[in-house]
This record gives sequence, structure tokens and C-alpha cells, in this order.
Amino acid sequence: MDFTAIADALGGRLVRLSKLGGLANESYRVEVDAAGRIEKFAVKLYKGSNSKLKAERELTVFKLMPKYGLRAPSVVLADLEGRLAGKPVLAWKWVEGIAVEKALEGACSRYAAARAMGAVLSRLHSIHTGDLEPRLFAGKEGFWEEEASTIRLLEKLHSPIEQVFSELADKLGSLKTDRVTLIHGDYNPGNIIVGDGGIYVMDLEGARLGDPMYDVAYACIFIAFKAGWKAAEAFVLKYCELANCDPRGLNLKLAAAAAKLYLLLSYKGMESILREKTGALYPAANFLFLKPFKKHLKAIALERLTRGRGEWL
Repeated sequence: MDFTAIADALGGRLVRLSKLGGLANESYRVEVDAAGRIEKFAVKLYKGSNSKLKAERELTVFKLMPKYGLRAPSVVLADLEGRLAGKPVLAWKWVEGIAVEKALEGACSRYAAARAMGAVLSRLHSIHTGDLEPRLFAGKEGFWEEEASTIRLLEKLHSPIEQVFSELADKLGSLKTDRVTLIHGDYNPGNIIVGDGGIYVMDLEGARLGDPMYDVAYACIFIAFKAGWKAAEAFVLKYCELANCDPRGLNLKLAAAAAKLYLLLSYKGMESILREKTGALYPAANFLFLKPFKKHLKAIALERLTRGRGEWL
């Protein structure tokens, strides 16, 4: 793809382009020469049949975040119609920093990083639903029924079929959502950046309305994998303290989030996508991350399904 037009729109001449990855979309680090000064930007190209919707969602949340005490990247280009690249584009000034997943690897920083994730998530969930356009943010009280339907669909694509996922889907159908908020949908340590004087939440194109405890359960899975269950507990306690909520009942939601991720990563079509994205690095990525992570996910789905309501971690 020719990034010359995007660089022009960013006010300079393209001097360096680095692909950052991404499964559903494409992200790049773009450096331009603007009157002799090198400026750095993150450029995101949205793909798929709902690409414009995803770009609008992310742009909307970025604009709202400062109102709720959250740092947001400075968007400098929004081409929702895809005139520049044939698909919707957002670009913002490059945020210098590191992903929270790196901080979770440190023995001295993991608990502080986990608590910071809990604090930021509580702020994200405080965004008033009245500030959101209904056409952009789907979701309702039947959130867990929809999750159960997704798990059933993924289960049909999984071979061999395992009864535990059907049992889990049946239990999810009876879950009720205590409150409906804006949820991230992919709140994990790789999407949280510490830098430029604060913490930034990224990759919000999948944001929707739903049960905020889904985000809590989803993040728990990644934190526990990266830093252990004690760090995951620190995350949950900080979130619940600030959001004034009860963690009881989290086990079934942990099982649901883990099962959905496990089934998705086990789908043969996903393997093809991952192979295409990682290229020659796929065997190493599969051995070092994918296989251990899938084992982690399956263990959570099996174990948490049988725990009592009061045993939340």
C-alpha cells in the first residue's frame, strides 16, 4: 500500500514506515519529515465489512476519555470514508511508552501494574452510556445470552466437540447483568500503554455496551497468565474498590471469557490468520505463547465452571 497520501495528509514527506501488526486491522508507525522536523504517528487502517463502524467507535471513545479522567491519544487524522487508503483510517501522535504486559513481568512492578489496570478500567466503565450514539455501540441486558450463543457457534467449529462448553453455554443463559456500561471487549495488558505522563487504553474499535465484569474476567485471564493469580487478585480488588462492586460470581464469567478465547484460538481458520501474520516466526510463537496460553484458557474454563459463587479467585 502506498502511504504517500497519508503522509501528505499528516503534513510531511514519508521517511519511514514500520508495520506493528494486529489481527483484525492493520497498524503502522509512520514517520514524516515536516519542514525538516521528524514527526511520528500511529496509523490504523480498519478492515472488514464493518470497518467504518469500528473506526467511528474508536474515535468516539478517544474523544470522550479526557472528560472521564482518562488519557487519550491525540488524533490528527480521521478519514472515515477511506478516501486516502481505500479503507477507514485514524492517525494519532505516537505515544512513547511501554505496554503494561512488560511491567507485569517484573517482580517489583507486577502488582502496581495490575492495580493500575484495575483503576483505569473503573474509569473507562464510568463513561455515561448517554454520551454514546446507539447506532455505534450495540449491546443490552441480554449480554450473556449473546455470549452463550457465540460459544455455541464456536463449539460447532471446534473438533472434537467437548461437552463442557455446552454445559457452560447453558449456565450463561441464566446469568443476569447487574449493570450495563461501555466495555472494551479486549481489555488486556498488551492494549494498555504507560507513557507520556499517563496510562493510555488502546484498541477500542470493539467497544460495546455490556456487563463490565466481562472486561474484568477477560483481563484477569491475561494478567494471571503473565504474572500469576495473586497479581490478578490485586487487579480485581482495585477495580471493585473503585467501581464499588462485588467480585462474587466472577468465576462463571472467567470460565466464559476463557472458553470463548480458547475456542476462537483453536479454530483452524484462526491458525491460518496467525500463520499469515507472524510468517516465519509462527513456530516459535506457537511454542512459546499460543500452546501454553491455550492450555491456560482450557484449565480456567474447566476449573472455574465447577467453583462456588463465593470463591471468585
